Amino acid sequence: MAYHRVHKVPVRIVRIFNTYGPRMQAHDGRAVPEFISAALKGKPLPIFGDGSQTRSFCYVDDEADGILRLLRSDCTGPMNIGNPHEVTI
Repeated sequence: MAYHRVHKVPVRIVRIFNTYGPRMQAHDGRAVPEFISAALKGKPLPIFGDGSQTRSFCYVDDEADGILRLLRSDCTGPMNIGNPHEVTI
């Protein structure tokens, strides 16, 4: 936003949330691949913290669609791209 304000150039600012989809690395520390890796190995699902944390998840195709829509818009301010519904994990 500072660059936009100072130089008056058009910008689009996207805030990406927890995205999941194909080709995720199995042990990159994110919840979805960790759960899937454990399930495929027949291990207990990992619980981080006390289990009351919440996350919203967005499929990569939907995330990409949201980003493209933002790029085609005239919206300048930061835009959250993701799922508004949180679930406990």
